Amino acid sequence: MIAPIVFALLGTALSAVLDPTLTEWKLLKTNEERVLFPLKDYILEVKSFLPDVYDTNPPYGELFRTDKATTMMVLLHAGNWNNKVGRLVWNTIKYDRGFDVNIEECDARYQAYRSFPAGGKKEQIWAWNFNQDDVELTCDGEVQYTQHFDEGDVNPRKPGLPEKCRALGDAEVDRIIFRHMEGYYIRGIPRDGKKVTTPAPEVPTTKVQVITTKVPTKKPTTEADIITSTPSDEPDNVEYEEVYPTCDCWTPECGYCTNLECTVQQDLANSDRGITVTSTLKRKTLNTIVLYDDEGEQIGKFQMSLRGIWLSGCIQCRAPVALRQARDEEGRATWSFSLKDGVVRITVGEEVLYEQELVGECKEKYSRAVRFAFDDMSCENTFLYRRSEMEAGEKITPDCSGRCSH
Repeated sequence: MIAPIVFALLGTALSAVLDPTLTEWKLLKTNEERVLFPLKDYILEVKSFLPDVYDTNPPYGELFRTDKATTMMVLLHAGNWNNKVGRLVWNTIKYDRGFDVNIEECDARYQAYRSFPAGGKKEQIWAWNFNQDDVELTCDGEVQYTQHFDEGDVNPRKPGLPEKCRALGDAEVDRIIFRHMEGYYIRGIPRDGKKVTTPAPEVPTTKVQVITTKVPTKKPTTEADIITSTPSDEPDNVEYEEVYPTCDCWTPECGYCTNLECTVQQDLANSDRGITVTSTLKRKTLNTIVLYDDEGEQIGKFQMSLRGIWLSGCIQCRAPVALRQARDEEGRATWSFSLKDGVVRITVGEEVLYEQELVGECKEKYSRAVRFAFDDMSCENTFLYRRSEMEAGEKITPDCSGRCSH
């Protein structure tokens, strides 16, 4: 049986353009469907569903193949259906062994997600965002995978890497085959000629404002530049700050970021200084802060790298160039994240590098942030524990309850 094909013709030429109806959700009725889809003009969104029954540690066998009940596959073609230039495979669950997502032309092996997709919710909104130099996969606005086309793996068992990765980035993908995705939905989000924010479901997108404040010419601020005071007999006159490691909450002891003893209580909506972190900033490594409401429920994550800035469901944009310039010779910088009065700010020292005002549901959602924790950040990274406005859980200690002993 020939799979259904959605064609859109421009004049009499066979140039592939998006069927206008595909800007709305289209149901995939079979396990193989073909769609004309200019990937550089549109972000590909997929609505999938978490299975009612699944195994995060199945027997993979010799071929290490994941369970097709959780697997989605996309074959990318350029110019015609015989010219396959890429294969994307990803799953609706996070596997214990990390066999979660793979771009055949870039990855020698499967890569692990950064968290369980959509926090375990039934409905998931995925977005594949292909840019000139890199590709990004998000789920419900949270980054799960990134790949720079000039940084493909090298493996003698997979000839053609990393050249095929760069070739995928340069390819004019204009048609896609969807496999193992019956019952899921797809749609295209127009780029309007530039990289755009991919909205999460039922959450309004807010206007992005990047502050082009001149970066100071002095040596970048580092942890060593911060004066940390010690307890005294006059606590009202002294700001007591300690340098703590960014204790990872994604551990069994922390209930995989659900145990509030692994969080720090802070009224972020009214804090002038927010959270001050010293960390290594790279393109592919995310700095992740998990945010909670007063009932201990996760309301979203703030994530940042040299590639971009993300706030679950509300912000997805490129990182300011000044952030790269703020690093010291070892690639580290001290930066602060704040949510004061519904305005997201990233500062280095006294300089505001990024600012965005939240509105509507986004502002209401993050105004409830009164706790935070760190996810997948090493013991080498640190934050300033300010006792005047923070209260640490029992497992937030100078050695992360023994997990960061040296």
